[in-house]
Amino acid sequence: MKFSLVFDNSGDIIPFEVLYNHELFEFFVDKSNKQGQNSFSNRQVLFRDLDKKITHLHWAISKTNEVLYFLTGKSFNQHNNLENYLEQDFLNKTHCDWVFSQADTVDIDCLRFSNDSNLAKIGNQLHDMYPDHIRIVKVAAILEKLGYIYPYEEVNIGVHRLERSFTKTNLEFSADNKWEVFSNPFQDLIISNNDVVNFSFGYTYVGRQYYNKFQHFDNDLKYPDHYNYETLEFSFQLNLQRPQTIAYSPESIAWAEKNNISLIAEQLPIANILNLTENLFEYRKLLYRNSRDNNRATIVLN
Repeated sequence: MKFSLVFDNSGDIIPFEVLYNHELFEFFVDKSNKQGQNSFSNRQVLFRDLDKKITHLHWAISKTNEVLYFLTGKSFNQHNNLENYLEQDFLNKTHCDWVFSQADTVDIDCLRFSNDSNLAKIGNQLHDMYPDHIRIVKVAAILEKLGYIYPYEEVNIGVHRLERSFTKTNLEFSADNKWEVFSNPFQDLIISNNDVVNFSFGYTYVGRQYYNKFQHFDNDLKYPDHYNYETLEFSFQLNLQRPQTIAYSPESIAWAEKNNISLIAEQLPIANILNLTENLFEYRKLLYRNSRDNNRATIVLN
């Protein structure tokens, strides 16, 4: 089964293929249509998060580049169009360049005696900061002396922050009446696992799933604070991570068998994006823009 997430106003489309819980998903879409709830919003959560992270990474790169080129003859790539910071190849290259910059060294005397006045100025500044017997210093130590270590370190951290942005936490889509929960008629048939999937019904309700009980040593299910998707909400979660199959551990399976239960994790997996690998950058920009413009999305069965 295939479906699309279609955004109002922009007309942008993300295509999906259902992998798990087909009947549950069809029931959810039918219920949403009948209740007038098939209109879901991210409420600009992704945009507000990304806007700060992109701006900060741009600042960190720009600030570091103010001095890095003079020290090593190298600089980090940067963009005028801030959306381009969402491209994974750019993030991968930036991370690689930052890692290898750790091995770069600065020859203080070479800077001091350079014909370039800017280099000579920095060289003389460093000459006053280091004793005469220390002439060659790792670039990170130099940047710390010059007051640039914070933006330099933030180049690396900023890459990782951006990469973590397109996760379920930032990409929950909810209808206006999200909290009008309704019974799950497929409770005894649902598939729940720890897989990474791009579309899922996530854990936003009170209570522990069985797998969470296992993790937190409720060994004999002593406490009845279960929530194993007996009810559902008018909401779903997206992410743009690479899909992965993640099996339950033998230990958790043995625990479930001992307690005569089926393991339920913190999601009901549904679907993956059909062409995510080829279009990751485009889908990042698409979600960023639609979150910025507060465009709502509708589930359309193909």
